[in-house]
Amino acid sequence: MKTKLISSYLILGLILICLSLIYILYPGFRLLTAVLIGLSYFIWGLLIHRQEHTLHLPIVLEYFSLSLLTVIILIFLSLRA
Repeated sequence: MKTKLISSYLILGLILICLSLIYILYPGFRLLTAVLIGLSYFIWGLLIHRQEHTLHLPIVLEYFSLSLLTVIILIFLSLRA
């Protein structure tokens, strides 16, 4: 179980690193990339908690709020650049 969790964190890390590189290197795609970063984190959190049978409404709202905050921050950062 622990190796499954570690591998899922590694997969999330790789996805976020790739999307972050796209965000930095291709300014024309920053809005789309910001949304994809938030969406991937949100979906990843839901899948992990569903797999562990710990998915409840407060957890869904927590992942949603963190994803939304991330997207908002990235969009405002891209508007300043």
